[in-house]
Amino acid sequence: MIAPFLLLTAFPTLLAAAAPPTGVPVGTVWSAPGAIAIADPTAPSARINTDGGVVSVRSGPATDKRAMASLGDDTRVAVRCKVWGEQVAGTERRSAYWVRVGADRYLPDAFLAWPAPRPEVPWCGSGDAGAVTARVATGGSVLNVRREAGTRAARLGTVDDGRPLAVQCQATGEQAAGSAGWLRLTGGRYVAEAFVRWSPNRPWLPWCGQDAVRVPPASSRDFVEQATAAARAAAQASGVPASVLVAQAVHASDWGRATVARRDHNYFDTACRPPAAAGQPATDAPPLPSATSSAAVPQAAASPPPATASPGSRPQAAASPRASDNPRADAEAVPVALGCRGYGGVSLRAYRDQAGSFADHAALLAAQPQHARALAHAGDPERFVRELQAAGYPGGARYADRIVELMRRYDLYRLDAVR
Repeated sequence: MIAPFLLLTAFPTLLAAAAPPTGVPVGTVWSAPGAIAIADPTAPSARINTDGGVVSVRSGPATDKRAMASLGDDTRVAVRCKVWGEQVAGTERRSAYWVRVGADRYLPDAFLAWPAPRPEVPWCGSGDAGAVTARVATGGSVLNVRREAGTRAARLGTVDDGRPLAVQCQATGEQAAGSAGWLRLTGGRYVAEAFVRWSPNRPWLPWCGQDAVRVPPASSRDFVEQATAAARAAAQASGVPASVLVAQAVHASDWGRATVARRDHNYFDTACRPPAAAGQPATDAPPLPSATSSAAVPQAAASPPPATASPGSRPQAAASPRASDNPRADAEAVPVALGCRGYGGVSLRAYRDQAGSFADHAALLAAQPQHARALAHAGDPERFVRELQAAGYPGGARYADRIVELMRRYDLYRLDAVR
C-alpha cells in the first residue's frame, strides 16, 4: 500500500509523520551519514517520486521500523546497496526491495525513479559491510551456467573464473560439491554457489519465488485472521485441528515477531534434519578445497517463546564447515520447504509463504506413528494437545497447558470444523 509511506492530503496521520521534525526540502540532493557520496560517478543514485508527498527513511527494510528522517518529492539520494524486505506498492512500482542509503537507513525501492538503463545495485552484506560482490571461484576453470538448479539441467553457457555475477536469489537444487545451494542470475540462469565467492561477506538472500518479508500483525485478532485460511487448509489435509495449529504458531513465533517467521515464513521453528553425506562432486567445476566466505546468519528475535520443533526434525547445530559457511548445504528435498537457513546455529526450514509453513508442520505431525492417539481425538483440540505431549512432543512439561490457554483465551476453537 502507498499509505504507510506518504504524507498526502488524504492521509494526514501516516508514517512520515513519525519522522524527525527536520526534513529535507523538495528537490535537494541528500546523502545519509555514511552513504556513498553523490558525486561518486560509480555510485548508483535515484530520485524520490512521491507525487508531492514525503517518504520516510527507516532503520530497517519494513514499515514497522523506526522512521529516522523524511525526504521530499524529487530528492536525489545516493544508494549504497539493496536488501530484501517488506513489499510496498509505491508511485513507481510494487517492490520488496529496499535500498540502504546510510548506516541503518533504508528507503523503499517502490518510490525511487531510476535513470535508464536502471543500474545494477549490489546486495548489502551483513552488519556494516556495505555492498558485496559475488565472483566465480573455480580455481582457474570455467563455471557452467544452467537452465535450472541442477548439474543435469541444460547448459546455457559458461562464466570465467573471477568474473562478477549479478545474483537475484537463492534456490535449493541438486548437490554440487557437497552443497545444494544454487544462485539464480539475471535472465533466469543458475550457477552452483559452491563455486561462488562473496566479498567481503555473504548477503542475506531471498529464496527464489519466496514472498516478501512479513511484518507482524498489529494485534492478536489480526494474526488469527491472517492465519485462519492457512490453518484450515492444513487441518483439512492432515486432520490436525486448526485451533491447535494457530496456537502452536503463536507460541513458537511470538505472534509472528520471530525473525524466522518474518523472513522465511517459518511459524513453528520447523528444523531441517542433520546434514546428509555429501553426494558425488558435480562436474560444473572442481570442488573448492575450503570455503571462502562466511554466511550471514540472522539472529533469533529477542526473548522468543519456547521453541516448538516439529516432530522428527529437532533443531540441529551445523555439523560441518560446509554447512556453517553455506546455510543450504544441509538442505533436504522436501516438497514444501524452499530450503534451509541457519538461525543462531540452528538450521531451520524456509518457506514460500505462511501457508507452506502450516502445511508442512501439520503434515509432519500427522505422519508420526506416535501421534496416532492424538489424531484419534482431533475432534477435541484440548485432548489432542495433551495426547501430543504424552507422546513425547517437545516443548516442556507445561507445553500442553500453554497451548490450551492460548486456544481458550483467543477462542481458537471457532476455527475448527469439528468441535
